[in-house]
Amino acid sequence: MAQAVQAATPPQPGAVPASALQRQTDEFLEFVPPKRSPQTIELVSMPIAETDVPVIDGVTREPVWTRAAAITTLDFASQRPITLQAVHTAEQIFFRVTYPDAASSETHKSWGWDLRESIYKPMPDREDMFVFKWSLVGNNVHLGLNKAEPHRADIWFWKAHRTNSTGYADDKWQLVSDDFQAKAKELTSPAHGSLFFRRVGDEGLSAYSEKQFYEYQGETLPKYYPRQPQGSRADIRAKGVWEAGYWTIEWARKLQTGHKDDLVLIPGLTYLFGVSCYEIAGDKIHAKWFQPLYRAGDVFDRLLLRIAEKDAS
Repeated sequence: MAQAVQAATPPQPGAVPASALQRQTDEFLEFVPPKRSPQTIELVSMPIAETDVPVIDGVTREPVWTRAAAITTLDFASQRPITLQAVHTAEQIFFRVTYPDAASSETHKSWGWDLRESIYKPMPDREDMFVFKWSLVGNNVHLGLNKAEPHRADIWFWKAHRTNSTGYADDKWQLVSDDFQAKAKELTSPAHGSLFFRRVGDEGLSAYSEKQFYEYQGETLPKYYPRQPQGSRADIRAKGVWEAGYWTIEWARKLQTGHKDDLVLIPGLTYLFGVSCYEIAGDKIHAKWFQPLYRAGDVFDRLLLRIAEKDAS
């Protein structure tokens, strides 16, 4: 079986390196017009033996990844290519994600000291993120928020700062509904009029906590600190490594987690999903943030995962 990634010891309060913030200012992306029309692309997950299970460390030296079929899709906002691979055992499924990124952004909403008011305020740094969005209502629905349809989805949410150090991705569910919901964002759909968008974390404890500081302890401080996730929030192990202009992220999840808020995956069946390099939240570009496309993400291609059954012969 794959080796579980142990939670890191929470770091002590300290300054966020200026170099980490500068890497983000160097990567000012703009919305890129579509290079092509969206397509339907099938990703086939290859069955593997327990002895071939990859270690979830973002390094991907295992031979299994050289044998697994790969597809290339595009990110909605940046139109950068995203390469996906998948393999599975009788109990678990594994993914390898690779995409270009000129600079790694591994801090998020750091606290910056305001000399005039003598308080800490959020800075404009934003972490790199990657999202899998899985339909929980079958394969005949549009998962994008740009032309939204009512749907429910299972969200696997890797965050370069908040979850990566613990070796997990956040596990959430998402609902787009005709019915009004408290704390929901209202969307305007060409076909459905007003819809209401809401995303909620699965039951359990997330892989990060927040800290507020009231006395001066340095010019900049982290806001988020790693911890061991629990419950359904801990279903997805994921580890990313940035090297030479590329992020590589490995993922692992049980085919059937036993939690009611998760997608059940069964060999022999096909599942609709989408991916994005940024949060799929239907928001607008924030020009004052170091990553202006943060939260401007959406799904682009219509992706189908087919979990191949083991050859009986």
